[in-house]
Amino acid sequence: MSPEHDLGFWANVLMWLYAHKTEWGYAGVAGMFSLLRNAYAKSPWSNRVLDAVSCSALAFFAAPTLQVIGAVFNWSVPDAAAQVLAVYIGYVGNDYISEKLRGWISRKAGDTTNDGQ
Repeated sequence: MSPEHDLGFWANVLMWLYAHKTEWGYAGVAGMFSLLRNAYAKSPWSNRVLDAVSCSALAFFAAPTLQVIGAVFNWSVPDAAAQVLAVYIGYVGNDYISEKLRGWISRKAGDTTNDGQ
């Protein structure tokens, strides 16, 4: 019997989705903000959807990322911080985040060329 016809498979999928409903909420908020930002900028639909999906993927991992950062630096990070981070991700977008991340990595790597490129 294939996994698609196995009721246990679908029960496990539904249980996983339910267990991560908070993360899906963060992803939805980031995707919504990304779509609104791109609609305001009058971007093509393909760019809007691609940016919304990538922002949603980043926001899905907002809570675990903040937990790791909190553990590394011994900070007490409130649960609401993940909601704020998800909204921020959707608001600034994937391009801004990747640009800042590339700049930070190039500074850490000691790259002295123009903007690390």
